[in-house]
Amino acid sequence: MAAFKPGDTTVEAKGDPLLEVQVSPDNPLTVGKHVFQLVVTDDAGNKSVPQNVTIIVLDTSVPTAVIDVIEPTGRVNPSPEVQIPFGAKFALTGKRSTDIGGEVRVWTWTLLQP
Repeated sequence: MAAFKPGDTTVEAKGDPLLEVQVSPDNPLTVGKHVFQLVVTDDAGNKSVPQNVTIIVLDTSVPTAVIDVIEPTGRVNPSPEVQIPFGAKFALTGKRSTDIGGEVRVWTWTLLQP
């Protein structure tokens, strides 16, 4: 059996029609469309018309939200509970939020407990 690894472009398999696509969380195909093409060659050297299959890799992992408080002094505080002086401005940032399969595009903030 031939093996395809992300980063490969062409793999030739002689005597075995099976191609194993060897991906893992550490070495995945990127999210999106990937088109694989097959051309077969017979024992006389004649090549087939190319055939394609589209594999769509889905992003099914949820992003991770991370909140940091930017205190009135400008210090970034990652604690889940921060004390701020009465009337002092502060900011919240979700900059360290991540998504393994792509990028965080929307930060929706809600005040749950006034």
